[in-house]
Amino acid sequence: MDRTDKIGNARQEALKALAEQVARAYREACCGFHVSAGLIQGNTLIAITAVFDGTGTECWVPLELGQEPWTAERRRLLEAQATLVLDARLRADRVAAAQVEAHMQEVFNAAR
Repeated sequence: MDRTDKIGNARQEALKALAEQVARAYREACCGFHVSAGLIQGNTLIAITAVFDGTGTECWVPLELGQEPWTAERRRLLEAQATLVLDARLRADRVAAAQVEAHMQEVFNAAR
C-alpha cells in the first residue's frame, strides 16, 4: 500500500482493509453479515471479523491490542465502528452499481 493511500491510525487502516474484503465478499454473497471482535494469538492481537449469514464467508483483519485493556466496552465499540464503516462502504457500492446499471441501460436503449 502506498503511503498516500493511508487514511489514519492503525484502527482506521484495519477497518479500511476489512471494508475492502467485505465489499468483495458482498458482491459474491449479496447477503447480510454480522461483525465481532475478539482476542487471538494468545491474547496479543484483536481480530475484527465479519461473517456473511448466507454463505458463512468470513473476512477479518488483525489489530494490535495496544496499551488499552480488553473490555466488553472496547469490544462493543470496535464492533460498532466496524459495522458503521462496513455499512457505509456497502451503501457506496450499491449506489455505484445502480449508476452503472442505469448508464448501461441507456447504452442498451441507444443501441436498439
